[in-house]
Amino acid sequence: MSTSSEDGPLVSSESGGSGGITGAAEATTGCESLACVSCRARKLKCDRQIPVCVRCVKSGGECVYPESRRKPATKRRNVKELEDRLAQVEGLLKGVIRQPVSPDATTQPNNQNPARASVVDEAADSSSDKFPCNDPRQDSASEGYAASRPPADNPETVDNPFQSDELLGLGRFEALPPLELIEELHDIFFKTQKYFIHVIHQGNYLRSFYNSAPHMRPPMALQYAIWTTAAHGHDKYGGYHDIFYQRTRQYLQADELKGCGEHFITIAHAQAWAFIAIDEGRSMLFTRVAMSSARLIRLVQMMELHRLDGPPIEADDSRMAPPLAAPQTWTELEERRRLFWGAYCIDSHASISTGWPSLIDIDEVTTKLPASEDAFSSGIEENSSTLQDVFRGGGYSTFGASVCACLIFNLLMKHVHRPMPGDRPDDVSHGPFWKNHRDIDNILSNAFMFLPERFRLPSNLKDPIAVHTNLNLHASVICLHNAACDKADKFNLPSHIKQASKTRSLAAAHEIVRIMKSTSSTTQEHVSSPFWSSCRLEDVAN
Repeated sequence: MSTSSEDGPLVSSESGGSGGITGAAEATTGCESLACVSCRARKLKCDRQIPVCVRCVKSGGECVYPESRRKPATKRRNVKELEDRLAQVEGLLKGVIRQPVSPDATTQPNNQNPARASVVDEAADSSSDKFPCNDPRQDSASEGYAASRPPADNPETVDNPFQSDELLGLGRFEALPPLELIEELHDIFFKTQKYFIHVIHQGNYLRSFYNSAPHMRPPMALQYAIWTTAAHGHDKYGGYHDIFYQRTRQYLQADELKGCGEHFITIAHAQAWAFIAIDEGRSMLFTRVAMSSARLIRLVQMMELHRLDGPPIEADDSRMAPPLAAPQTWTELEERRRLFWGAYCIDSHASISTGWPSLIDIDEVTTKLPASEDAFSSGIEENSSTLQDVFRGGGYSTFGASVCACLIFNLLMKHVHRPMPGDRPDDVSHGPFWKNHRDIDNILSNAFMFLPERFRLPSNLKDPIAVHTNLNLHASVICLHNAACDKADKFNLPSHIKQASKTRSLAAAHEIVRIMKSTSSTTQEHVSSPFWSSCRLEDVAN
């Protein structure tokens, strides 16, 4: 058998000998010797002089000629052993991932192999057919975003994220729930979204979900955030909530680690953080809410959603270009407006519930308030007012009423519970405390004066939105003037100051009692509010 070499012509691989003996034997037979080991390692041309080549003479190194062109067989044996061991480990991993988890696996320890039991517990979180629900469809996890997609030939390979290149290519770690379950969760979500924050346009989202190519569909983080919101507290699907919530956080974190940030600075990812923050608030996890809302707020600020309707900022070298293109339709613009104001309301409620400072400076906001729900759902363009115009007679929608309530509560929190060294509450005429008191009192008076007709009572007592708005305003009056009474007592201020505030507080309290008596026999529905629970007025008043 012959082998070829870059160093010379074909030479017999069976030629034996060693060192100069081999070279001499090959020289007598007319065959050229092999290059020395040093020249071959340095990939240099060797003159094959016996007993030492010229390059080795110059370098002063040892010149050794190989006996044959064959590589040592020990390396091949090592590779074979490694391949066998790797195949064995892969077989064990496949067995662990495909191992079914019994219903009592969480209560009965695995006595045969404790290490394997821990691996099974970790793998259970990434297996799509282990949904903790009593629904019989939980064992039929299917692939697909749309009903027209054919099922996978081998469900095990779809459920196994280590074997499915298709899933990883789509940015997914597991197969999706059954399509029937997804459709029911979508139906639940879009029926209840308006009770929290209406920031996703139903038609645009569903078209993107069902009719787009896989890489053009909403990111997995938003999909799981929607399913998490729908499953929260639901009688039938509440058991899905925890695993959906965990997967939402995993996808959000994974997208943050991709590239240099271009994968997660999107409207969809901000929407996902918004619903995650709401879900955490509904679970009373306020420290998580604070962190999730902080991520949401920074995202909307990076996308400049707080300046959608203001004059453009002059570009300079110190300012990064906006990462979003201009909206193509009014619906897209309105969705961005709603996302920003939803973030503002979430931040406000987190601040009210915990006492921590809010993160949005309202003085820098130029974005108009959200339009009406009907206009947003139908895509019919509707003009809306700015937040400053609301207290000068501008109209506002249901969402806008919630934003106004959040603004007032934030002002009250700062005024009542965050005193500054220079407030001088003992100086009624010129002290900053009493100046802020009069400013907030004027804002409340204007809010009552310019209240839209649809929110006025008693003509709209059957409207829960109108009732909710009036209760918020009256509670704000009580909070403001109770603080004034406390300062008057503490600093021995003139009695008429306390009496005036006391009169305003009592009048507001009587109005609250009257409203509650008038609506006690009325069946109240959910209030359309961006808060994840009923408005925590007691947090503001305390």
